[in-house]
Amino acid sequence: MFSHIDKQLDELTKQLPEGGEGYLTADQAEFLWAFIRLTRPKIVAETGFNAGHSACVIMRAMETYGGGVLLSYDIGQHDVMQKGAEIVKSRYENFHLVQGDTKQTLATSLALTLSSNNDATLDLAIVDGGHDVETARHDLMVLESVLKPGGYLWLDDFENANCIAVGVNLVGREFAASRKHCLRFRTSDNRGMMIYQKGF
Repeated sequence: MFSHIDKQLDELTKQLPEGGEGYLTADQAEFLWAFIRLTRPKIVAETGFNAGHSACVIMRAMETYGGGVLLSYDIGQHDVMQKGAEIVKSRYENFHLVQGDTKQTLATSLALTLSSNNDATLDLAIVDGGHDVETARHDLMVLESVLKPGGYLWLDDFENANCIAVGVNLVGREFAASRKHCLRFRTSDNRGMMIYQKGF
């Protein structure tokens, strides 16, 4: 499915389990791949690991310019999470999965990671976990609070024509209304997202 992007990525993702919630389309993967390689983050955090497809895109894209760290968060409601995490971890030692509700795990985990190294900065954060208002708002607020100036915050499934997420849409519009530098993107297969760049 991803051979047009990168053969190693395609081989890796074919090992991942099927199932769980959500999925990464070829268009989304291509957009994410290009965005990672363009912005070259060293530390990325994503909520919503699921089976690990987006994590593989992130890790393989970072590998092409020297590597980086990915912190993935997942509540662990699906069996595919553990198997997917084992596959990603076997290939990338800088991949870390934190299991549990992000309302309890996200802030503490990020603080520990970023305080362990004075030069560590959160360069890119992707919100694609719980799609209810409370979780989406919490994850956006926490990630923005530790995002480096100039860093990017990506809200997935925002105004997505193929997967209407009411909570994500409400929170995304609320967030964008009070900040500059928010842009809405939609891939050719109508998958929506909002990308925000934190001001310097």
